[in-house]
Amino acid sequence: MQKRILLLLFIFLTSCGSQAQTVLASPSPDLTTPTAAPLSITPTIENCAYVQATQNLPDATVQIDKAIKQLQPDANARAEAYGENCVYASNAQSTFSAMETDFYFTINVKNLKDDNELGTWIINTMSIVNALPAASIAGPQAGFVKYTFKTKGDQRILRISITTYKNLPTHISSADVIQSLFPNP
Repeated sequence: MQKRILLLLFIFLTSCGSQAQTVLASPSPDLTTPTAAPLSITPTIENCAYVQATQNLPDATVQIDKAIKQLQPDANARAEAYGENCVYASNAQSTFSAMETDFYFTINVKNLKDDNELGTWIINTMSIVNALPAASIAGPQAGFVKYTFKTKGDQRILRISITTYKNLPTHISSADVIQSLFPNP
């Protein structure tokens, strides 16, 4: 029986680290279960729920809208950051973190099936996007450009990843832009 108590005491002392010193220094060890003082925990950051979100980028919108209107006065453009809102439970407030900047162009065209016309618009608008100062672009990753090409009675919507566009050959023809990005009409 004494061997068991000594064995348990030995296991207890080796597993308790700093408490082992206290028990060894004590003239009559207390073999009752030690109780630890409660820790005071003060959270520094409140947990939040992440929700997909967008946020308008007014400065970038002004720049690209002005540039597209120089090419076609009735066209329009806007820029928007895509990311996440961190919504706090205690007060329902949130903070926004951008992942990318996305661009939207609405352009009137003569023919929705004219690859040369649409490709020319894509090249011209990508030049506008690429000319934006880095401070106008939110988020660490490249976003996309969404086009709404309109005629009097119809429209065609194309969405292009900026990275995919940048990977096209540098001297690609306007018609080949559409064929390369959208090989199956």
